[in-house]
Amino acid sequence: MSSIGSHLVDIRPLHAPDIADVVISRRGSRVMSQYRDNVWDLAPYLPVKNLRQSTIHFDIALPDGSVLTDPQHAPLLAAAKRFLYMRWRIKAPHSRKYIAAKTVMNNWSQLRLLLKWMVLQGIASFSALTPELCLAYAASQEGKLKSSTRVINLQILSTYYDLRSHLIDNLPGYPWSDTVPLALAGTRHGHRMNGQRQSTTEVIPLRILRLLVQKALDLIENRAAHLLDIRDRILHYKRDIARSLRITHRARYPQGFSSIYRDEDTYLSVRVSHLASQHINALCAEQGLVSHAEFKKQMIHLRTACYLVCAVFSGMRDAELASLEIGCFSRKEGDDGETFCWLRGLTYKLEADPMPAEWMVPDVVEKAVRVATRLGEPQRARCQARRTRLEAMLSEDTLPAAVRNALLLELDETRKHQYALMVTEREQGRILALSGCVAIACLRDFATLAGAIVEPSDVDGVSDHAAVSVGQPWPLASHQFRRTFAAYVAHHLMGDLRYLREHFKHWSMDMTLYYAKQEGHDQALLADVLSERDELQAVMLETWLATEIPLSGKGGKRLLAYRQRGEVKTVKNLRDFCRQLGDDVFIRGTGHSWCMASGGGCDGFGLYDALHCLSCENGLIDGTQRPVWREIRQQQIDVLRCPDLGLPSRARCVDHLREAERILRELGDQVSPYVIPTSPFSEGNKP
Repeated sequence: MSSIGSHLVDIRPLHAPDIADVVISRRGSRVMSQYRDNVWDLAPYLPVKNLRQSTIHFDIALPDGSVLTDPQHAPLLAAAKRFLYMRWRIKAPHSRKYIAAKTVMNNWSQLRLLLKWMVLQGIASFSALTPELCLAYAASQEGKLKSSTRVINLQILSTYYDLRSHLIDNLPGYPWSDTVPLALAGTRHGHRMNGQRQSTTEVIPLRILRLLVQKALDLIENRAAHLLDIRDRILHYKRDIARSLRITHRARYPQGFSSIYRDEDTYLSVRVSHLASQHINALCAEQGLVSHAEFKKQMIHLRTACYLVCAVFSGMRDAELASLEIGCFSRKEGDDGETFCWLRGLTYKLEADPMPAEWMVPDVVEKAVRVATRLGEPQRARCQARRTRLEAMLSEDTLPAAVRNALLLELDETRKHQYALMVTEREQGRILALSGCVAIACLRDFATLAGAIVEPSDVDGVSDHAAVSVGQPWPLASHQFRRTFAAYVAHHLMGDLRYLREHFKHWSMDMTLYYAKQEGHDQALLADVLSERDELQAVMLETWLATEIPLSGKGGKRLLAYRQRGEVKTVKNLRDFCRQLGDDVFIRGTGHSWCMASGGGCDGFGLYDALHCLSCENGLIDGTQRPVWREIRQQQIDVLRCPDLGLPSRARCVDHLREAERILRELGDQVSPYVIPTSPFSEGNKP
């Protein structure tokens, strides 16, 4: 079902009693909620599996001890309902697009804050909310949230004003007089610079990412089988206890009995846990675990490890990861005969409705999927059993309407999550796909487990220094993985050799083309990767042009000469200028130099012979490649010490050695020429 409000009707010509009967949501022929209700259930229009909330509750508590549904707040309640309804029904004034139900939920969160403030100030209607009072509301939010969140919260007033022709209780004027929410929130640029949007999402530093991935792979590859075997032994023992308990319980209470628990199955489950606890704790101790509680914590870490590996190496968003179901991993042969691995799920971000999509991943992700599949087997089995029971209960014709509706809601939820790859168990035994809030809490714990403690070198490039503190665990969050993925793939595409390169080796410029031309792949992710690559190139160009860092190679010498010219070169913003240069310059990394060739070039021959790039006008070497040239020099020295080295190979080594020493000196190293040992095959040493 579409997430936009295409099912909604125009309520402007309707009278109040008729408006009350208007359907807000339905699933098939069943009405879920109506305009008059204090709870609007938007679940049918929220396809994302791991949302924390799918209902709008209008009976919110207010600062004066009342609730919004109390009679004295009737004007505010009516205004709030009409705003949300019209916001969903009509196209947004600026984008000219219909908004999704998720945006309606977000707007309610923002409007709720405003309503509470209005009640606290004794403001009973929006018509009394003057621009001066709007400014006072903006001032009241100062220091409570980060600036970007305050901007969003304040814009709800602008949106309310924009819909004035569809509302009844209108603002008396534009809420911000001659200013804008952006300035009120304390930010001048709104994370934009020269028209370029600046992402505020942190890129996980390489050292931190290494620790996280190493810990995750250790759990998946070395600990998972052992932990899951323990889990299976525990379940087997509890099944035996449950079978025996059920027999004695039925004999004692043949007609059933009432208890504080929801049903007898819940009661019996609790009894089984009590009876089995001593044996289970002993089993855990026997396997080197402190207690059953410690074992359950390890199982959560294992699930987080699977989540982390899938996220790091796919670039999937949290909602997309929640869409993964068992059987989501596959291998396919590409056009060139190469086999590639894919994760199959749903993408939501830029779609009105969920769209099937695939994400290219390395082989290691298959291990994570296998572990996650086995890890969630018991929960999925319980979910299937619950579905069967619900369907049996709903087959009875005598069910009261309220009970039937409640069971139908639970059945809808069960069907939605029954095949989820990564699951969590919630209150009353509900089995759900791993939610975003649960994932974030687990990721924070996992960062501590992995020893991912922030060091001073990790804060370079951090945008939110209030959230990232030296000496504290990295504040890991699910939304960081996509940008981190894009950043590291961009580094890999430019030939920047670093940790995890084996896992990113399936990404090349050829693969970006392959990714782009195949329908059903996450095109937005490809755009993010290429955007990160372009920004990385702009940063490199800016560094070469604006600083006095030493450069080598023929291309480097040309750029040095350009820097040293006496002419005044003025641009409004150097970074923006370097972005524009990207239309004509495409930098590639060879590992030992940067290549700026366009057209034919050397067809990649310089990848295999570093000296080939030194004579090329398009080759540039900077300080990032200094360690590579140190290793090249040392390799030649090691080879020259071989007693059976022939004269042609010796001559080649000497050439590479002297060039490496020259490059290092040009890059600022103090390097003395290595004394070449005498060859046993030289003229003076022949037998």
